[in-house]
Amino acid sequence: MGEPSMSEYLSVLIAILILSTPFAINQEASEIDEEQKRMEQFGGGGGSLEEQCGSITFENMFEYSHANFDIIISEDWKTAEVKADAWVNGTLADELRTTMDEFMELLDPNKGGDGWFSTDEREFFRALASECIEHTLTRIGFRDGPAHRGGVGTDWKNTSWEEDGVEIEEWNIVPPHHSEIRGCTSTIGGDCKEVPVVPDQNRDCDTSTSQSLAVDECRVRLWLNATMSITGLDDPSEFTFSLNASNLSGARFDFTFPPVPDLRLSMWDECEGRDVGLNESTAGGPAPTVGSCIGDGSSSFVIYNKTDGSIILELSPNGYREDWPAGEDLFFDFTTEPIGEPVPPTWTDEAPPDGTWIPVPFPGEIVWANWEEDVSRWFEDDLGVGNLDVSCQGDQDYNVQETVNRGIQANVPETGVVGVTCSASDQDGYATDNRTWFIGVPFTVSSTSTTLSDPHQITLKSSGNWPNLTARIILVQDGNSQQLGITDILDSQPVYVEGDSSNMQPGPVDVRVIASGNEVYTFDNKYDLSIIKESSPPAISITEFGWDGNFWSMNGQFSDPDGEEVDFSMEVDGTPSGNIAVSGNSWNTPNINFILWEKGEHQVRIIGCDISGKCSEVSQQVNNSLLFDQVPNQPDFIDDDDSNGLLPASSALLTIISLFIGLICVRGRE
Repeated sequence: MGEPSMSEYLSVLIAILILSTPFAINQEASEIDEEQKRMEQFGGGGGSLEEQCGSITFENMFEYSHANFDIIISEDWKTAEVKADAWVNGTLADELRTTMDEFMELLDPNKGGDGWFSTDEREFFRALASECIEHTLTRIGFRDGPAHRGGVGTDWKNTSWEEDGVEIEEWNIVPPHHSEIRGCTSTIGGDCKEVPVVPDQNRDCDTSTSQSLAVDECRVRLWLNATMSITGLDDPSEFTFSLNASNLSGARFDFTFPPVPDLRLSMWDECEGRDVGLNESTAGGPAPTVGSCIGDGSSSFVIYNKTDGSIILELSPNGYREDWPAGEDLFFDFTTEPIGEPVPPTWTDEAPPDGTWIPVPFPGEIVWANWEEDVSRWFEDDLGVGNLDVSCQGDQDYNVQETVNRGIQANVPETGVVGVTCSASDQDGYATDNRTWFIGVPFTVSSTSTTLSDPHQITLKSSGNWPNLTARIILVQDGNSQQLGITDILDSQPVYVEGDSSNMQPGPVDVRVIASGNEVYTFDNKYDLSIIKESSPPAISITEFGWDGNFWSMNGQFSDPDGEEVDFSMEVDGTPSGNIAVSGNSWNTPNINFILWEKGEHQVRIIGCDISGKCSEVSQQVNNSLLFDQVPNQPDFIDDDDSNGLLPASSALLTIISLFIGLICVRGRE
């Protein structure tokens, strides 16, 4: 039988990739588990090569020291030619060679895992990388029409690599002038050379270069040539270009857009903190308002207008790896619309009208308006709400001020309200009109007990001097909810809401209160009142029991008040003996051969425990004397035909025989 071909080796290696983590290593901490976490950022699903590589990016495969990407978009905006030049320097190059050597060890222990990287392994590297990159995420999205910021149900990373359109080359992964280079036996034919994956302390990877020059002789250089397909861009007169910069640093992207008359950048956003999920359609929550993102300034760009009418966007993103899984998205809005006259900022329909009462759940220093959920949605401005100066003033005793995240906080008293007057102004000095609101705690929420009862009662006590409110009270836990009731809060007297709580599962239960009223900003808060739903033990009953020859069995029914799963066990005279069969809400013991037990009374006990650890039990006394009365002279050895059934745990000899038979059965199945 001849040696496997290179294609056979490559097939096996690709399979290994599917089961392995990508081979980018964190520069600051090179532990393997850190690399696995970064892969999970993009899904890390199993399955085919396409499915596995389709959940990662180029940076997951290669952590480079720095890289330049040149992306030239075609005249029809349907494709883009991509050229990349990346350097893997210092110990990152050592890690790259080490990882590939470890892959080779999985493929052939005689050829890999020896601390050396060969030209054979290099060829696998080239073939595998090109095949995998073809399916990776591009990080890039285009969509024409009005400016957008992604969000639930919007997949804005709508570009992909064209099939068979990816080529990758390397330089110096096997340095030809390495001081420790040696020959090796090739499995794919041709001359074979190998070098240590980690060089000695002199790091002399190029004997033709003087060590005095202090050149990184062990570095690796990568080149990528690829064609990218673009969808979602039929009209380039108005579009949003986006780049996911999560876990990305040390790179520069030069995007060249073909000539479009009067095309210009109208706005851009550096959006921080999006939770990078496994599925863009469910990750990140509501999309931020256009122009509202508060960037950390880590990413930068420059735009050049060329004489032929094309535009170059020189972009240097920096989504710090240590910030993962909090991501960073960059959005650039382009348009051909001319720059209009300055437009004053305005209030939106979502903003609270003048004179609105704004409820908060607790007194003290509290953020009563968040930037993303509240303030950024209260204003509109042609240059983006993020460029506005939002000013809120109140009595100095209440310390009304803007937070570092551009929310608004105040020191809210236990009773009474804080009057706050707010407005917004733009860079041209235009401002909105003032609006005054009243901030306070409208009511307190308490529970009659920290143990959830059914029905359960919640008390709401008004703080007084508030407009009439209608409150909806809901029990919540881990996606499960049950409404207790709806009540009106009309004066300072407490109101009691009592309702069914049977849907709650054992464990902590929170109370959600949604309140509204005339001239009252909608209030929605979840209170932790330390309420616990205690588990109730399952109910177990015996339906029937009896003899069948020498065998005795019993069955019955069960239910759990909390709907939890119930696990059963059985004991005979206090010793675990056999397994209980469960079907639906019925249980059955095995057939117990009581001829094997001593003559007399025996207790068969059935124990059922739910997943909360609450248990119930039933038992039955069994007298096997009748078996011995029928067979007065029991033989020393039991006939094979009588050896079926459950064995007594007290008989060591019979237990050994049982284990031996079990072993035979297992080998028979094998």
